[in-house]
Formats: sequence, structure tokens, C-alpha cells
Amino acid sequence: MRRPPPMDDDRKRRWKFGQNFLVDESVVRQIAEDAAPRKNDWVIEIGPGQGAITRRLLPECAKLTAIEVDPKWVEHLRSRDWGPLDVIQADATRVDVAEILAREPGKKPIVVGNLPYNRAAPILFRFLPHIHHFQSMQIMVQYEVAKRICAKPHSRDFGFLTVFIRTHCEPEFLHKIGQEAFRPRPKVFSATVRLVPLPAPKIEDPLFLRFVEIAFSRKRKKVVNSLVGFYKREKVIEALTALKDMTDDPEEHRVNADSRAEDLSVDQFVELFKRLGPPPGVLAKAEIPSIALADMESGPEEHADLDSEEDEEKE
Repeated sequence: MRRPPPMDDDRKRRWKFGQNFLVDESVVRQIAEDAAPRKNDWVIEIGPGQGAITRRLLPECAKLTAIEVDPKWVEHLRSRDWGPLDVIQADATRVDVAEILAREPGKKPIVVGNLPYNRAAPILFRFLPHIHHFQSMQIMVQYEVAKRICAKPHSRDFGFLTVFIRTHCEPEFLHKIGQEAFRPRPKVFSATVRLVPLPAPKIEDPLFLRFVEIAFSRKRKKVVNSLVGFYKREKVIEALTALKDMTDDPEEHRVNADSRAEDLSVDQFVELFKRLGPPPGVLAKAEIPSIALADMESGPEEHADLDSEEDEEKE
């Protein structure tokens, strides 16, 4: 069997940091225009790399703080005379976001980032709990991930990631971006998404996400069957039936005992959690749920439950 050629240092670095550099100037310009910073705004950029977006944004804002993990690009950025640029060498998956926000007390930054495909999930889980201190967060991710972030109930794209995002903010799909906009050329399409913070999180109980994780653990199954390991079946059915009275939206009236997790809106998930209470014996955990990693990294059908509709009826 023929072995692939060994990677040179640059290829190793790109693989390690998940780097696909944006080289299409029209896409760079569009991202800067969508971010639309004003002259007195503070911008935080995640993973600027070579600085394609950085140098577009700097003339338009009061200050730009760049968070870059690769020492090669940190040195590159610090050597440029592009304007009021503050470069922090740090891993965006582990950076202390509160400490960065404390550098400009009282200011709400615009956060921008071309997120590495293999690190998008931990970066989002690091930054999203702080989004209420941002004006907005504009990110580039895989196209399939963008669809999940912006999904509506009753669609196969609606999942754990959607509920997590919409608990904190309102997502808006902006642009689909082709592979030719990057070097090296990725195998997938990308997309930009704007996240606008809600006035307050819909719920702050740390066990809510564990509850949602359980509900989506058997995605193609009825949500009742996903939850019966923690609650009495009759209690779950009663709570689901009561959700129809929450809203005048005819779409949300479709929720019943036969509904799947993808059929519930985020507000209905919150209400169901409040009615049923935290899952007994389940603890909050610091690590990112595996279901979230699957939502961020796989294709549209790769992590779907493979059991058939017929199997669902047998339960």
C-alpha cells in the first residue's frame, strides 16, 4: 500500500490548527460589511491567521483585539502597521473571555471569526455564555453547521446545537461560501452566520443542556421514548400535551405524545424542562456533549439515528 508523502511544517501547522485561509477578497469585503463596525466600536477577532479580515476591519473601528494561537501568525500580525491592533496569543477554545472583556470596561464588542472546522464547537461553547456582553457575534462555519444553527423546528437540521444557540441568541444565516474562497481548498462549503444576543438567556439552569442532550440522544425516536429512562411515561405525555396551550402559533400546536425532539421549539423545551424538572441522577458537566461535537463536525445524515420508522412504531 502506497503511503502518503510526509507533511511539511506548514501542512502540519494547518492540520494542527484546522487552518483554511480566506483568500477571496470579495468574501473578505462582504464579511467586513456585514460586521459593520462604527468608528468607536471595539472588534474581537477569533483566529485571524494571515489577517485578511483584520486589515479590512481595522480602519473601520476604534480597536481590534485578535486572538491567535499560532505563533507564526502572532508574529506576522504584530509586525504589521495596520492600526490599533492588540494581538493575544491564546487558544480560543481555552481563553478567558471575561478577562478579555475586562480590558475595555463597559464596551460591548463585535466578535468576528472564521472558525476552524475542527475547533468550532469548543470555541462556541467558550464564547456563547458571554454573548450578552457582545453587540453581536459573526462567525464562519461549515455550511451544514450553519444550517443547524439557524434551523427551525420540524426540520432534520434542528437539534441540540440549535437549542443551545437559540437559548442565548437569535441566529441569522448570511451567506453560503464556496470552497474556492480558501487555501488550502476545503472539501465542504462554508457559510457566515450572525448571532444577536437575546436580552437574557431563556434559561440558565446548568442541567437544561443535559436535559436537551437526553431528548436528542435518540433523534429519530419519539421524545417520550428518549425521556422515559428518567421520568414516568405518563408524566412526560402530560407535559408534552400541555405545551400546545403555550402559544398561538399553529406550528407549535403540532406537539403531542408522538412528537420527536426536533418538533419542539426552544421555548417548548424550556417549558418541558420546567414541568418535568432536572433529570434525576444527572449532573452538569464541564466538557462539551458528544452530541454537540457531532452536530458541528458531521454531514447532514451522519449522526442521525439509523433505526427505521417501523422500529419507532414498535416501541
